Amino acid sequence: MRFVPVTHRLLGALSIVAALLIVWAGSASASSGKAATPSAIEFANRFVAVVNAYAMSHADETRVVHADCVEAAPGHYMCAYATLKPGLAKQCRIMQADWTPNADSEITVRLAGRTSLCGSLRQALASLR
Repeated sequence: MRFVPVTHRLLGALSIVAALLIVWAGSASASSGKAATPSAIEFANRFVAVVNAYAMSHADETRVVHADCVEAAPGHYMCAYATLKPGLAKQCRIMQADWTPNADSEITVRLAGRTSLCGSLRQALASLR
């Protein structure tokens, strides 16, 4: 029975390493010249990876899933996503965030809140009406 906890720890450590590699790859490309902003899909993937790695490293069981983002202007994004936590219903959320590769955090959240739908950003925004 001790194999399962070791496996979860290993998976957690690998997830953190993967997220850090994503962050490192982004900062390495930024240092090679003028930093290009990630596409909406790349931003969504980085957001999910970084937030989940942070949660795992702090023993928080909450996970971010299904991020759907659009890039409104270079470096400015709006995303819908869901949070999952064991024993609780899925929570739908929305945020406005900036790509800030030279700041302490490469993602800076400007506004965030809950919505009643989160299948896509379009659905999340429509549910605010």
